[in-house]
Amino acid sequence: MIGQLCTCDVENFGDLLYPVIFKKLAEKHGLASEIVPLGFFPGPAPGGAGYSIQDINQLIRSPKRRLSHLVIGGGDILRTDVETIAAHYYSTHEKRRGANFWTRMKQRLFGRQQHPDWIGKLVKKQMRYSSVAPFILDAADCPHVGPILYCSSGVPFHFPPEKTFAIRAAFESAAFVYVRDFQSRAKLQAAGVSRRVEVAPDLIVTLGDFFNRDAERSRGLTLLAGHGVDTTKDIICFQSSPQSPDDVPELLQQLAALKEKTGAEIVLVPIGHCHGDDVFLRQLAEKSGGALTYIAVHSIFEIISVIAASRLFIGTSMHGNITAFSFGIPHLFGPIAVDKAEGFLEISGLGNDLKLRSWSQLADKEAMVMHLPQNHFADKAATAKKAVHATFKKMVKILRAPAPQQNL
Repeated sequence: MIGQLCTCDVENFGDLLYPVIFKKLAEKHGLASEIVPLGFFPGPAPGGAGYSIQDINQLIRSPKRRLSHLVIGGGDILRTDVETIAAHYYSTHEKRRGANFWTRMKQRLFGRQQHPDWIGKLVKKQMRYSSVAPFILDAADCPHVGPILYCSSGVPFHFPPEKTFAIRAAFESAAFVYVRDFQSRAKLQAAGVSRRVEVAPDLIVTLGDFFNRDAERSRGLTLLAGHGVDTTKDIICFQSSPQSPDDVPELLQQLAALKEKTGAEIVLVPIGHCHGDDVFLRQLAEKSGGALTYIAVHSIFEIISVIAASRLFIGTSMHGNITAFSFGIPHLFGPIAVDKAEGFLEISGLGNDLKLRSWSQLADKEAMVMHLPQNHFADKAATAKKAVHATFKKMVKILRAPAPQQNL
């Protein structure tokens, strides 16, 4: 049994997709082993993802080996800011608390209250199984999980100097390391990691290999029609994490102008509920006076379908853009102060012109992207997919190797 440790227990589209696409890639490459998603909150995955999550703590602390291999990734998870990682789990934490009868009764009587110490409690209770960081494990500390492989992971920040010794030891002990952009490899190397580090695009670029665009488009149009969207018009799919109040008027003006110019329906689709996308986009639709349509989707498969129905995707979510890219759909990154967008655009051969520096560029960038050759995105996606499959094939060779008998 292979374990896959990632943030698949948070309400975030891309994180929930990783076990789905990883399993499909494994099957395509002939890997027959059972693959079990692992996280901090066991049970059914959010977002209607269709798989069940097992508790990483129970497996790590088991006196017997229950895994043949442990795969860590994907996602922007090779980091040591544990409290920030924990904060992304707040919506999951709240929903689980809300499911409890006594919690619901207290909320009715006293209102929904945030407990300032819940992050510290979560870290202490569920994220201390590793001496390095929740998603960075030293094989010497985990003799019962089998060889450790890192898959399609990102390094969002440079590691603090006091952590570099532990970082080096952890990655040198890994059986395989695959990161999703050159910046991530450079940050590992800056920390002193000298072993071979594979670089390939995020594995979600292969999504289009497993989901037929025409079928998904048909489902998406049916879903949109059910929300009152005129599907005889072109569809522009828009997503954004919460923006500064100062930027909202400009964003609304730009979206209204884009709708007027293109004659398209603009639908607002929340992808990162754990980041507050749903609240922000619902408010944006209300402020638009009916010009923009909010689509209340929670299922990751509905999100795939809506994106497939679009002629253009615009968003701050990397995996929203990657899903569009995988289908060969033109897309633009909204202004977001993280380097993973540039990292993806670079390794996929797309170029930084597809990222907005501010919302004021929206009309010009839309015109630019829609004047690219018809097969521009599909051709780039085909090349990116080949790179992922080539790297995944190397991983499969290790994952097929039997576990050392003395550790079973």
